[in-house]
Amino acid sequence: MREEEIKKYIVRLNNDDFEETIFLRQINKFVDFARVWEKEPELNDRTSLDIPSYRFFFIKNENGKYVGAVLDMKKDLHWYILEEERKKGYLTRSLREAIIPYLFYEEEEYFEREVQRITIQFGIGELNYKNSRIVAESIGFKPINDDETDFELSKDEFDWQYENLDEKMDDLVLARFVNKKRLISISFVPMH
Repeated sequence: MREEEIKKYIVRLNNDDFEETIFLRQINKFVDFARVWEKEPELNDRTSLDIPSYRFFFIKNENGKYVGAVLDMKKDLHWYILEEERKKGYLTRSLREAIIPYLFYEEEEYFEREVQRITIQFGIGELNYKNSRIVAESIGFKPINDDETDFELSKDEFDWQYENLDEKMDDLVLARFVNKKRLISISFVPMH
């Protein structure tokens, strides 16, 4: 997913323009976990491939404004911070206190996360590469290839002293999510 698309979701959250496509759950004061759909399901959507969803962590500042996001792609993370909000520590704090602990605590039937990998490509520009690498290494990620573009952090080597999870689930959000799942299952009924 490109940075422009991630920025679009941040803007939508700040404009309160996301009602049936983004479902948020607070995991600490500055981070919300979210399931995000590009669009609402339509009756002619036949499979889950027609309406993909993404797993995001949206990062907030002290005023509750969304300033960044981390896309969880299971074997990789893709992060983006609004340009005017960079170099303020939001990403580092969120990764250290909430996102990485959440990922390591999370138990999924088919995917146990004992190690988290990230990729930092040189194509993002020298300054962005350098800054992303500084963030990654401050969290504990270590380069695992000669190009120093692939990094890894194991659950055992993560510094847990900063962990600060405080999950809260809004009943209204839960009801909306259950309704969304119902609508999706209805839209998957085969049409002959």
